[in-house]
Amino acid sequence: MAAPRSALARWWDYRDLVRNLVAKEIKVRYQGTLLGFAWSLMNPLLVTLMYLFVFEFVFKSSQPRHALFMVTGIVHWTLFSTLIVQAPELLVGDSDLLKKIYFPRLLVPLSNLLVNVTLWLMALAVFLVLFKPLGGQFSLALLAYLPFLILFVAFCFGIMLILCVLYVDFHDIKHIVEVFIQLLFWGTPIIYPLSLIPHRLQFIFKISPLTEFTLIFQSVFWGEHLPSLNIALAFTFWTFLSLAIGLMLFYRRGAWLIERL
Repeated sequence: MAAPRSALARWWDYRDLVRNLVAKEIKVRYQGTLLGFAWSLMNPLLVTLMYLFVFEFVFKSSQPRHALFMVTGIVHWTLFSTLIVQAPELLVGDSDLLKKIYFPRLLVPLSNLLVNVTLWLMALAVFLVLFKPLGGQFSLALLAYLPFLILFVAFCFGIMLILCVLYVDFHDIKHIVEVFIQLLFWGTPIIYPLSLIPHRLQFIFKISPLTEFTLIFQSVFWGEHLPSLNIALAFTFWTFLSLAIGLMLFYRRGAWLIERL
């Protein structure tokens, strides 16, 4: 038990650095803007309104409470896509700081995660305010949301670690991610239910961990019931796999990568 405690104590010593990195990033990102933090809501809000207009008035969906179904998926997709698109350049972008000052290198992606989660919480707050007007009903399933959200954020963090390490040597990663993220959006049942996909093809969509995560959040907010045990276990498996690969890759190559930044 001594080793884990000493590791936690060492990390706790850098709490001020993490706080400063987060505060600096938020300040720089919106410095000189009129709307400030409100800009973090603009992109998901405009995207949501666009899809609501298309699927509520142009191609009207027969699915009950489709607006709630869709907004649930888009809100959580926004967090995922923001974290993943920014991930590749994290180490390269802070190369000067990493070379000049010694601190646990993991704090760089961790601070980016905290920045984006902090800003995303405002979008989540708006979603929760609109939850009832969109047709949502409060149920006991909502109590399971926080543990699933933590697993989702941990999954994203693992992917972030993988991408920021690979990008140091393979700059094509950034462009691959930007293209793939668009394909992944349409390959995930966010604006359409999985039931619309022919049964023989559904296994292709279920390969993506994003499908598992989306189905869980839709179950909690739209379906008003807990997700099936199989989906919850798959959700947990993908999270631990992502973290295990990300941390292993980061710590095995982290020190060597600093010299290549």
